[in-house]
Amino acid sequence: MSAVAVALLMVQPSFAAHDTAPSAPSTGQESREAPSAEPDSGQKLDLVRSAPVSLGRALAIAETSHPGTKSLRIETDLAAQGLIYRVRTGRDGQVWESVVSAESGTIVSDRSVPIRVDADDDERFELVALQSVGPGMSDAVMVAERSTRGRAVLGELQVEKGRLKFVVVVLAGDDLKEVVLEPPGARLRNPPSPRPGAMPNPDRRIAPGSKQRS
Repeated sequence: MSAVAVALLMVQPSFAAHDTAPSAPSTGQESREAPSAEPDSGQKLDLVRSAPVSLGRALAIAETSHPGTKSLRIETDLAAQGLIYRVRTGRDGQVWESVVSAESGTIVSDRSVPIRVDADDDERFELVALQSVGPGMSDAVMVAERSTRGRAVLGELQVEKGRLKFVVVVLAGDDLKEVVLEPPGARLRNPPSPRPGAMPNPDRRIAPGSKQRS
């Protein structure tokens, strides 16, 4: 199984994915072998393919349970009841974690959780960044699934140098594809200063003027 990195631009109002005219030659797609699979990864991906409730639908369910929130992260997981989605939503400095059944769409558990702040992830900045853009995680998932003709298995936010990006991992056929989308208005007026201990991740950068990650 391979992972293919694709960089797309999310545009309003249709949120359609399209190629932009690059000011520099495209670096092309980069294919690489995915990390070693977990013992249950094959089972999980099979369940993702056949799940009655999609990841995008689970986002809407979690956000509806807490009106006014936007999703920070969603991932698939296996539990005793089968495939589930773990969704972190937030607003006004508060974060909730909802567990949604991929079989029925019911919320299995729902609780308020502390805001995650560490060297790799600071949800305080992510919440601020989300308020400055119109599109949310649901829009990013929709664009990613349409562009790859697959089903999303993970979605998360990243704020790099004051720019908000949605990162969606999609199962397309037997491949996992990582789609990076930057919404309109994604640049913060006051970019957050680097967090202590945080190191830049070159694999997450999009080359200027390039449609795809280098």
